[in-house]
Parts: sequence; structure tokens; C-alpha cells
Amino acid sequence: MIKNNIVIGMPLKNGAKTIKRAISSIFNQQGLKRDLILFIANDNSTDNWKEVIQEYINDERLIIKNVNFGKSYKVRNYLNTYIRENIPNVDYIGRLDADDYISDSKILSKIEKIMDLHNPDIIISGNKLSVNDKIIDRVNKADKVLLNYNFLLSKLKQMSKGIAEGELPSCNTFIKPTVLINYKEIESAEDHWFTVDLLLNKDKYKIHISENIFYSVYSLSGGLTSQNKQKNKYMQSRKELLQYFLDKTNEK
Repeated sequence: MIKNNIVIGMPLKNGAKTIKRAISSIFNQQGLKRDLILFIANDNSTDNWKEVIQEYINDERLIIKNVNFGKSYKVRNYLNTYIRENIPNVDYIGRLDADDYISDSKILSKIEKIMDLHNPDIIISGNKLSVNDKIIDRVNKADKVLLNYNFLLSKLKQMSKGIAEGELPSCNTFIKPTVLINYKEIESAEDHWFTVDLLLNKDKYKIHISENIFYSVYSLSGGLTSQNKQKNKYMQSRKELLQYFLDKTNEK
């Protein structure tokens, strides 16, 4: 009998230092009924990432494609589109960056139970945070009141001011292939924009927010995050996201 799949999309750009941990956290998941596939889109990496993961290269659960985009939103959209169009029997599309990792070996089985019990179009969970590979006390919790206009607005206002507690749990989404929402052409915080777009479509798609699951450990020490902060794109994108949300909600 052919099993259906959960596919994790992973964009990659020079992830040699962390990718083995990320892949291990995926392939070490326990208790799943569905097959698990990891799809990596390698965007012109120049380090030795492939040597680091030699033990996984021939794993039938791993798909690798080389791409030439240079923009993270383009890579993320490519991953989702390729999965929709080329991988059969996909129930849900997840994501994990190469410098993050799934927080424990039972997380995906817990998320799978939500898939089976509620059959949502979209699942949003929370994430833990790390700095220099050490998990910190602050977490990005997925709260059901994110579906409430005023609560989400307050979060986006905090983000626009650089208040860390306002950050959305944006790296922990699972979507059905039928959810045809793309990442915006944004060079910073494209994950937050994507999450807001998902939440804005709550009338079209069935959204399940899992308050008690912290899917991944998200690194606050990532190279791209640091680079964007230095270039001031970090704050600018968050201010534009707030305005985007206000514009979209005023249209209704």
C-alpha cells in the first residue's frame, strides 16, 4: 500500500555548520504513519555542506535540487511549487531552515495527530529560540487569538517597533498542497509576511493553531538574520508588514 507523504522543504545556502543537525532532527522523527520526505533546494552554496551529510545523500527520503535564485522568498516558493507539482501523494508541506532543527523526536507525530483529527488546511505551531546554540527562555508561542484582528494587530505593532515579544511564530507552518499562497517578494521577514497572509485567509482555509506544540528551535544567530538587521531591512520590512495588514483588513 502506498503511503501519503509529509514533505519538509529546506532552503539551503552555505549551511555546512548546521545542516547535519537539521536533517538528523527530521529523519529521527518517531511514530509517524505517513512517509516523511525532505526536499532541499541548494541555492549556489559554496561550502562543503554535501560532504557533511554524506551519510544521508543516498537516503530515499531525501531529494536535492540545485537552484539559482539568490533570494530566499524565491527559493521558498520554488520548494512549495515543486512539491505540489512533482511529488505524489503529499498530504502536507512543512518547512525547516538548515540552521534550525525540530525540537524533539515526537513533534511530527503530534502534528500528524492534528492532521488526522482536525484535517486543517493550515497548521501553525510555536517555536523555541536559541542564541549561539543555547536555547533561551523566550519562546514564540502559537496562540489561538492570532485569529483575532486586534490581537494580531497588536503583535504587528510590536514587531514594527522591534519588540522581540511581538514576533510571530512564523517558521512552523504546515499547509496542504491546495493552499496556494506564495511568499511575498520581500528580502527580510518573508516568513512573517507569509504567516500574516495565511491568517488573513482564515475565511477561505481551515486554520488550526497548535498552542502546545513547539515545532522547531529557531536560531537567532543566523547569518541572513544578522545581515538583514545590519542593512536596516529588518525594521523596514516589519513596518511595511504592519501597513500591509492595515491595508488588507480595511479592504474588507
